[in-house]
Amino acid sequence: MIKTRTEIKNFKIWMICLTLFFWALLIATPFLGLLDDSLLYSMFPFLNFGLVIEGTIAGNELPQFVKENFSFGVSLLCVMLAIALIVLLVYLIVKCILASQRSKAKKVLRKTGYSAEYFALLEKKKKHLRGSYLEAVNDLCLAKEYSDGRRYDTALELLRNVDIDKFKVRDAAHYYALYAYIFILTGNLENAGFAIDLGVPFAEKIKDSSEMDFVSALLLYAQKDYEGAENSFKPLLRSRNNEIRVWAGMYLGLIFLRQHKNENARKTVVALSKFKKTPRQSEDILKLLKKIETAYALEEEERKEEASSEEESSEE
Repeated sequence: MIKTRTEIKNFKIWMICLTLFFWALLIATPFLGLLDDSLLYSMFPFLNFGLVIEGTIAGNELPQFVKENFSFGVSLLCVMLAIALIVLLVYLIVKCILASQRSKAKKVLRKTGYSAEYFALLEKKKKHLRGSYLEAVNDLCLAKEYSDGRRYDTALELLRNVDIDKFKVRDAAHYYALYAYIFILTGNLENAGFAIDLGVPFAEKIKDSSEMDFVSALLLYAQKDYEGAENSFKPLLRSRNNEIRVWAGMYLGLIFLRQHKNENARKTVVALSKFKKTPRQSEDILKLLKKIETAYALEEEERKEEASSEEESSEE
Protein backbone atom coordinates (compact mmCIF):
# COMPACT_ATOMS: atom_id res chain seq x y z
CA MET A 1 0.00 0.00 0.00
CA ILE A 2 1.15 3.53 -0.68
CA LYS A 3 2.97 5.09 2.29
CA THR A 4 1.01 7.46 4.51
CA ARG A 5 3.60 10.23 4.24
CA THR A 6 3.36 10.06 0.44
CA GLU A 7 -0.42 10.25 0.46
CA ILE A 8 -0.56 13.04 3.06
CA LYS A 9 2.20 15.15 1.50
CA ASN A 10 -0.01 17.07 -0.95
CA PHE A 11 -2.73 17.55 1.68
CA LYS A 12 -0.10 18.95 4.06
CA ILE A 13 0.98 21.52 1.46
CA TRP A 14 -2.65 22.55 0.92
CA MET A 15 -3.18 22.94 4.67
CA ILE A 16 -0.11 25.16 4.97
CA CYS A 17 -1.27 27.32 2.06
CA LEU A 18 -4.76 27.54 3.55
CA THR A 19 -3.34 28.66 6.90
CA LEU A 20 -1.19 31.34 5.28
CA PHE A 21 -4.18 32.54 3.26
CA PHE A 22 -6.38 32.96 6.35
CA TRP A 23 -3.55 34.68 8.20
CA ALA A 24 -3.00 37.13 5.35
CA LEU A 25 -6.75 37.76 5.14
CA LEU A 26 -7.00 38.38 8.88
CA ILE A 27 -4.04 40.78 8.89
CA ALA A 28 -5.46 42.70 5.92
CA THR A 29 -9.01 43.19 7.28
CA PRO A 30 -8.15 45.97 9.79
CA PHE A 31 -6.30 47.94 7.12
CA LEU A 32 -9.25 47.53 4.76
CA GLY A 33 -11.65 48.76 7.41
CA LEU A 34 -13.45 45.44 7.57
CA LEU A 35 -12.49 44.62 11.17
CA ASP A 36 -11.72 46.68 14.26
CA ASP A 37 -11.43 45.98 17.98
CA SER A 38 -15.06 46.76 18.75
CA LEU A 39 -16.34 44.37 16.09
CA LEU A 40 -13.89 41.65 17.12
CA TYR A 41 -14.71 41.93 20.82
CA SER A 42 -18.46 41.99 20.18
CA MET A 43 -18.12 38.64 18.44
CA PHE A 44 -15.48 37.18 20.80
CA PRO A 45 -15.58 39.06 24.14
CA PHE A 46 -13.06 36.65 25.71
CA LEU A 47 -10.38 38.03 23.37
CA ASN A 48 -10.50 41.45 25.03
CA PHE A 49 -7.46 41.17 27.31
CA GLY A 50 -7.25 44.90 27.95
CA LEU A 51 -3.48 44.86 27.58
CA VAL A 52 -1.49 48.12 27.72
CA ILE A 53 2.08 48.75 26.63
CA GLU A 54 4.29 51.67 27.60
CA GLY A 55 7.97 52.54 27.46
CA THR A 56 10.66 52.90 24.87
CA ILE A 57 12.72 50.74 22.52
CA ALA A 58 16.39 51.66 22.18
CA GLY A 59 15.61 55.03 23.71
CA ASN A 60 12.80 55.76 21.25
CA GLU A 61 9.23 56.27 22.39
CA LEU A 62 6.82 53.61 21.17
CA PRO A 63 4.59 54.85 18.32
CA GLN A 64 1.10 55.89 19.36
CA PHE A 65 -0.37 53.46 16.84
CA VAL A 66 1.37 50.56 18.59
CA LYS A 67 0.21 51.68 22.03
CA GLU A 68 -3.40 52.09 20.95
CA ASN A 69 -3.63 48.79 19.07
CA PHE A 70 -1.37 46.55 21.15
CA SER A 71 -4.22 44.66 22.82
CA PHE A 72 -6.06 44.38 19.48
CA GLY A 73 -2.88 43.02 17.86
CA VAL A 74 -2.49 40.40 20.57
CA SER A 75 -6.12 39.40 20.03
CA LEU A 76 -5.50 39.01 16.29
CA LEU A 77 -2.43 36.93 17.08
CA CYS A 78 -4.57 34.65 19.23
CA VAL A 79 -7.05 34.25 16.37
CA MET A 80 -4.20 33.39 14.02
CA LEU A 81 -2.94 30.81 16.50
CA ALA A 82 -6.45 29.33 16.78
CA ILE A 83 -6.65 29.05 12.98
CA ALA A 84 -3.30 27.26 12.91
CA LEU A 85 -4.41 24.84 15.64
CA ILE A 86 -7.67 24.05 13.83
CA VAL A 87 -5.85 23.38 10.57
CA LEU A 88 -3.29 21.25 12.43
CA LEU A 89 -6.10 19.27 14.05
CA VAL A 90 -7.73 18.60 10.66
CA TYR A 91 -4.35 17.54 9.26
CA LEU A 92 -3.71 15.15 12.16
CA ILE A 93 -7.19 13.62 11.87
CA VAL A 94 -6.73 12.95 8.15
CA LYS A 95 -3.23 11.59 8.77
CA CYS A 96 -4.54 9.25 11.48
CA ILE A 97 -7.28 7.99 9.17
CA LEU A 98 -4.78 7.24 6.41
CA ALA A 99 -2.34 5.67 8.87
CA SER A 100 -5.11 3.46 10.29
CA GLN A 101 -5.91 2.19 6.79
CA ARG A 102 -2.28 1.23 6.29
CA SER A 103 -2.09 -0.28 9.78
CA LYS A 104 -5.20 -2.37 9.14
CA ALA A 105 -3.69 -3.72 5.91
CA LYS A 106 -0.48 -4.63 7.77
CA LYS A 107 -2.43 -6.50 10.45
CA VAL A 108 -4.37 -8.45 7.85
CA LEU A 109 -1.12 -9.29 6.06
CA ARG A 110 0.44 -10.57 9.29
CA LYS A 111 -2.59 -12.69 10.13
CA THR A 112 -3.66 -14.03 6.75
CA GLY A 113 -0.63 -13.50 4.51
CA TYR A 114 -1.13 -12.46 0.89
CA SER A 115 -4.79 -13.41 1.03
CA ALA A 116 -7.89 -12.28 -0.83
CA GLU A 117 -8.82 -10.19 2.21
CA TYR A 118 -5.49 -8.36 2.08
CA PHE A 119 -5.69 -7.60 -1.61
CA ALA A 120 -9.32 -6.48 -1.23
CA LEU A 121 -8.09 -3.71 1.08
CA LEU A 122 -5.44 -2.69 -1.45
CA GLU A 123 -7.96 -2.67 -4.28
CA LYS A 124 -10.23 -0.47 -2.18
CA LYS A 125 -7.39 2.01 -1.80
CA LYS A 126 -6.73 1.81 -5.56
CA LYS A 127 -10.37 2.63 -6.27
CA HIS A 128 -10.23 5.57 -3.84
CA LEU A 129 -7.15 7.05 -5.54
CA ARG A 130 -8.38 6.52 -9.12
CA GLY A 131 -7.99 9.71 -11.10
CA SER A 132 -5.79 11.39 -8.48
CA TYR A 133 -2.17 12.44 -8.92
CA LEU A 134 -1.20 9.45 -6.72
CA GLU A 135 -2.88 6.83 -8.88
CA ALA A 136 0.27 5.84 -10.81
CA VAL A 137 2.47 5.59 -7.70
CA ASN A 138 -0.18 3.61 -5.84
CA ASP A 139 -0.54 1.19 -8.78
CA LEU A 140 3.22 0.67 -8.68
CA CYS A 141 3.04 -0.13 -4.94
CA LEU A 142 0.10 -2.46 -5.60
CA ALA A 143 2.01 -4.27 -8.34
CA LYS A 144 4.85 -4.82 -5.86
CA GLU A 145 2.44 -6.39 -3.37
CA TYR A 146 0.92 -8.66 -6.02
CA SER A 147 4.44 -9.69 -7.00
CA ASP A 148 5.31 -10.53 -3.38
CA GLY A 149 2.07 -12.51 -3.22
CA ARG A 150 3.21 -14.50 -6.30
CA ARG A 151 0.33 -13.13 -8.36
CA TYR A 152 2.62 -12.23 -11.21
CA ASP A 153 -0.01 -11.99 -13.96
CA THR A 154 -1.97 -9.40 -12.00
CA ALA A 155 1.22 -7.48 -11.20
CA LEU A 156 2.24 -7.41 -14.86
CA GLU A 157 -1.22 -6.21 -15.90
CA LEU A 158 -0.97 -3.32 -13.45
CA LEU A 159 2.49 -2.39 -14.72
CA ARG A 160 1.33 -2.46 -18.33
CA ASN A 161 -1.58 -0.10 -17.60
CA VAL A 162 0.18 2.35 -15.28
CA ASP A 163 0.77 5.88 -16.57
CA ILE A 164 4.57 6.12 -16.43
CA ASP A 165 4.49 9.78 -17.53
CA LYS A 166 3.37 10.65 -13.98
CA PHE A 167 6.43 9.03 -12.41
CA LYS A 168 9.36 10.85 -10.87
CA VAL A 169 12.84 9.52 -11.68
CA ARG A 170 12.93 7.31 -8.57
CA ASP A 171 9.51 5.84 -9.36
CA ALA A 172 10.58 5.13 -12.95
CA ALA A 173 13.70 3.30 -11.73
CA HIS A 174 11.57 1.25 -9.34
CA TYR A 175 9.04 0.55 -12.12
CA TYR A 176 11.60 -0.98 -14.50
CA ALA A 177 13.35 -2.85 -11.68
CA LEU A 178 10.03 -4.42 -10.64
CA TYR A 179 9.21 -5.25 -14.26
CA ALA A 180 12.59 -6.98 -14.65
CA TYR A 181 12.19 -8.80 -11.33
CA ILE A 182 8.83 -10.30 -12.31
CA PHE A 183 10.10 -11.25 -15.76
CA ILE A 184 13.05 -13.09 -14.18
CA LEU A 185 10.84 -14.97 -11.73
CA THR A 186 8.50 -16.00 -14.54
CA GLY A 187 11.39 -17.14 -16.77
CA ASN A 188 11.11 -14.35 -19.34
CA LEU A 189 14.82 -13.49 -19.27
CA GLU A 190 14.90 -11.70 -22.63
CA ASN A 191 12.29 -9.13 -21.59
CA ALA A 192 13.97 -8.89 -18.17
CA GLY A 193 17.17 -7.74 -19.84
CA PHE A 194 15.19 -5.28 -21.95
CA ALA A 195 13.51 -3.81 -18.83
CA ILE A 196 16.90 -3.46 -17.13
CA ASP A 197 18.31 -1.62 -20.15
CA LEU A 198 15.38 0.81 -20.03
CA GLY A 199 15.70 1.31 -16.28
CA VAL A 200 19.45 1.82 -15.96
CA PRO A 201 19.39 5.48 -17.16
CA PHE A 202 16.84 6.30 -14.44
CA ALA A 203 18.74 4.34 -11.77
CA GLU A 204 21.92 6.24 -12.58
CA LYS A 205 20.18 9.53 -11.73
CA ILE A 206 19.25 8.58 -8.16
CA LYS A 207 21.47 8.10 -5.11
CA ASP A 208 20.44 4.52 -4.36
CA SER A 209 20.46 2.27 -7.44
CA SER A 210 20.45 -0.96 -5.39
CA GLU A 211 17.14 -2.18 -6.82
CA MET A 212 18.46 -2.10 -10.38
CA ASP A 213 21.78 -3.60 -9.23
CA PHE A 214 19.86 -6.41 -7.55
CA VAL A 215 17.76 -7.37 -10.58
CA SER A 216 20.90 -7.24 -12.74
CA ALA A 217 22.56 -9.69 -10.34
CA LEU A 218 19.40 -11.80 -10.26
CA LEU A 219 19.41 -12.00 -14.05
CA LEU A 220 22.96 -13.40 -13.91
CA TYR A 221 21.75 -15.96 -11.37
CA ALA A 222 18.84 -16.95 -13.60
CA GLN A 223 21.26 -17.30 -16.51
CA LYS A 224 23.31 -19.71 -14.32
CA ASP A 225 26.29 -17.36 -14.20
CA TYR A 226 26.73 -18.06 -10.50
CA GLU A 227 30.19 -16.56 -10.22
CA GLY A 228 29.04 -13.28 -11.78
CA ALA A 229 25.91 -13.29 -9.64
CA GLU A 230 27.93 -13.88 -6.46
CA ASN A 231 30.22 -10.97 -7.23
CA SER A 232 27.20 -8.76 -7.91
CA PHE A 233 25.21 -9.79 -4.83
CA LYS A 234 28.05 -9.32 -2.32
CA PRO A 235 28.24 -5.48 -2.56
CA LEU A 236 24.48 -5.34 -2.01
CA LEU A 237 24.93 -6.74 1.50
CA ARG A 238 26.05 -3.20 2.41
CA SER A 239 23.04 -1.55 0.78
CA ARG A 240 21.03 0.98 2.79
CA ASN A 241 17.89 -0.70 1.42
CA ASN A 242 17.17 -3.49 3.92
CA GLU A 243 14.84 -5.33 1.57
CA ILE A 244 17.51 -5.50 -1.13
CA ARG A 245 20.13 -6.46 1.45
CA VAL A 246 18.01 -9.41 2.60
CA TRP A 247 17.27 -10.60 -0.94
CA ALA A 248 20.94 -10.40 -1.88
CA GLY A 249 21.88 -12.42 1.21
CA MET A 250 19.29 -15.07 0.45
CA TYR A 251 20.47 -15.57 -3.11
CA LEU A 252 24.07 -15.66 -1.90
CA GLY A 253 22.97 -18.42 0.46
CA LEU A 254 21.55 -20.36 -2.48
CA ILE A 255 24.78 -19.90 -4.42
CA PHE A 256 26.82 -21.16 -1.45
CA LEU A 257 24.59 -24.23 -1.25
CA ARG A 258 25.26 -24.96 -4.93
CA GLN A 259 28.96 -24.70 -4.16
CA HIS A 260 28.52 -27.08 -1.19
CA LYS A 261 29.62 -24.30 1.17
CA ASN A 262 26.96 -25.11 3.73
CA GLU A 263 28.60 -23.22 6.58
CA ASN A 264 28.90 -20.05 4.47
CA ALA A 265 25.23 -20.38 3.54
CA ARG A 266 24.20 -20.81 7.18
CA LYS A 267 26.24 -17.81 8.38
CA THR A 268 24.85 -15.64 5.59
CA VAL A 269 21.24 -16.49 6.37
CA VAL A 270 21.73 -16.13 10.14
CA ALA A 271 23.19 -12.66 9.55
CA LEU A 272 19.92 -11.67 7.87
CA SER A 273 17.95 -12.25 11.07
CA LYS A 274 18.81 -8.76 12.38
CA PHE A 275 17.19 -7.02 9.43
CA LYS A 276 13.51 -6.21 9.04
CA LYS A 277 11.98 -8.43 6.39
CA THR A 278 8.84 -8.39 4.27
CA PRO A 279 6.37 -11.26 4.82
CA ARG A 280 7.46 -12.73 1.47
CA GLN A 281 11.08 -12.69 2.59
CA SER A 282 10.20 -14.32 5.91
CA GLU A 283 8.49 -17.15 4.01
CA ASP A 284 11.41 -17.64 1.64
CA ILE A 285 14.01 -17.56 4.43
CA LEU A 286 12.22 -20.44 6.16
CA LYS A 287 12.41 -22.41 2.92
CA LEU A 288 16.10 -21.56 2.58
CA LEU A 289 16.80 -22.68 6.15
CA LYS A 290 15.15 -26.02 5.39
CA LYS A 291 17.37 -26.39 2.33
CA ILE A 292 20.44 -25.66 4.45
CA GLU A 293 19.27 -28.17 7.04
CA THR A 294 18.79 -30.78 4.30
CA ALA A 295 22.26 -30.00 2.91
CA TYR A 296 23.80 -30.58 6.35
CA ALA A 297 21.89 -33.85 6.70
CA LEU A 298 23.12 -35.09 3.30
CA GLU A 299 26.65 -34.04 4.20
CA GLU A 300 26.42 -36.06 7.42
CA GLU A 301 25.11 -39.10 5.54
CA GLU A 302 27.98 -38.91 3.07
CA ARG A 303 30.45 -38.64 5.96
CA LYS A 304 28.99 -41.76 7.59
CA GLU A 305 29.04 -43.68 4.31
CA GLU A 306 32.69 -42.75 3.77
CA ALA A 307 33.57 -43.81 7.34
CA SER A 308 31.72 -47.11 6.85
CA SER A 309 33.52 -47.74 3.56
CA GLU A 310 36.88 -47.07 5.21
CA GLU A 311 36.08 -49.55 7.99
CA GLU A 312 35.09 -52.23 5.51
CA SER A 313 38.30 -51.64 3.54
CA SER A 314 40.45 -51.96 6.67
CA GLU A 315 38.74 -55.22 7.68
CA GLU A 316 39.50 -56.72 4.27
